[in-house]
Amino acid sequence: MFELSALRAACVPAARHPDDSNDPLLACLSGRDFRFAVPAVPAVRLPRDPQSLAKLWDAIARPPADHRQDAGWPGAVWTALTASASRVPLIVPAGCGQEFAALAVVETAGQPSALSIVKVAVAPGASRFSQPVIHQASAVVASELDVMAEHLEKLFVGAIPRARAESLRGADHAMWIGGDSRVAAADAGWRDQVEAVCAVMGLRAEIIEEPGRRVRTVETALGAAAVPSHLLVWQRMCRGADRLITSYQNLAPDGEIVILAEAAFPDALVEARLALIELGLAERVAAPMVDDGHVAPTAGEERFYVKVRGCKAGDVLTLVPDCGHEQWGSDARRKAPRAAKGVELLEKVRPKALFRCAKCTKHRWRARF
Repeated sequence: MFELSALRAACVPAARHPDDSNDPLLACLSGRDFRFAVPAVPAVRLPRDPQSLAKLWDAIARPPADHRQDAGWPGAVWTALTASASRVPLIVPAGCGQEFAALAVVETAGQPSALSIVKVAVAPGASRFSQPVIHQASAVVASELDVMAEHLEKLFVGAIPRARAESLRGADHAMWIGGDSRVAAADAGWRDQVEAVCAVMGLRAEIIEEPGRRVRTVETALGAAAVPSHLLVWQRMCRGADRLITSYQNLAPDGEIVILAEAAFPDALVEARLALIELGLAERVAAPMVDDGHVAPTAGEERFYVKVRGCKAGDVLTLVPDCGHEQWGSDARRKAPRAAKGVELLEKVRPKALFRCAKCTKHRWRARF
């Protein structure tokens, strides 16, 4: 629903859009129902009268001043509205009808793919039998990955709680450590924003405030359930948490540790967003391709790999030479399932043993077949 990599993987070509508010193409919106993949949320129905539909198109068809040169804007917003990959019910004040967002990543010839989000607020008619009324409509289009992510984060924060919960079902577990009452006093919604940054990258965030005061409790929690795939450490706001980082490294050899050095929360949030994009969590979900000249490993052979980026299907790895550090530790297959799966995806055979170098800064693996 909010995951950027999934939206990019479901990229759709731009559809032909209406030339103006009198275009007969607008008739396809007449009385259209917008349904949601969220339990117990009623559909939103657009009005049937041509004048209302013309006003809707007028509200979203023209790009703002900073997008005047974007020739793909009308096609992108029309495609999001008529061929949306995701529909999100939004929070509205009681008695004010319904508001939703329709979104899609759209591909226009000769231009980079762009995330398009159209928001529509619909108020009930004056009587039971009267047509609904479009209260307002707006649109945004973004082609840079970090800007796409930022818009999706705002959408997550504005979505109804059931939509947020539904989107996080099956998401990978991440842990954010850092923060205290001072952060909450400055920004009451800071936890929602952390959850949003993670949700857009396909992660379900667990937030640990003042971790230095409860190291043992957090260590127990780490070992008692599925270990988070990502640990985000807000360095300036989690003094005394070094022991937790060490515990995490021992529990999850293929886990990602993101150190956030920025002191101010808004800056740390941007740093987290960019770091997760850098790790590949915004990439289209696809299994790595094997070259035609690939030679499968033989029994007893050892090969070495470095992690390129993360992927839900398994880490994306590339073949490298031995680093020569000779600090491989013990077999880490059970503690590093994504790395083991990555080797299997690349070599088409699962390794019999997998070791991680304790000295390399990148995730370097030695696989024995």
